[in-house]
Amino acid sequence: MKVSAFTARCKYEIGDVIATPDGKAMRITDICAMHYVKTGKVIFTYELDNSGRYVLLQEEVAK
Repeated sequence: MKVSAFTARCKYEIGDVIATPDGKAMRITDICAMHYVKTGKVIFTYELDNSGRYVLLQEEVAK
């Protein structure tokens, strides 16, 4: 078993309101950080308005 640790900074906080592509305002209600051990990459996904679904925001993909 490998031991892994990471430090990452998310540009959003829980409670931030963002605009969706269709113009709706949605509140971030949870944030998930996924760390890939092999590549060291960290990706953030966000739950919006307590939907139970986590989405990858488009502007995060462009980086």
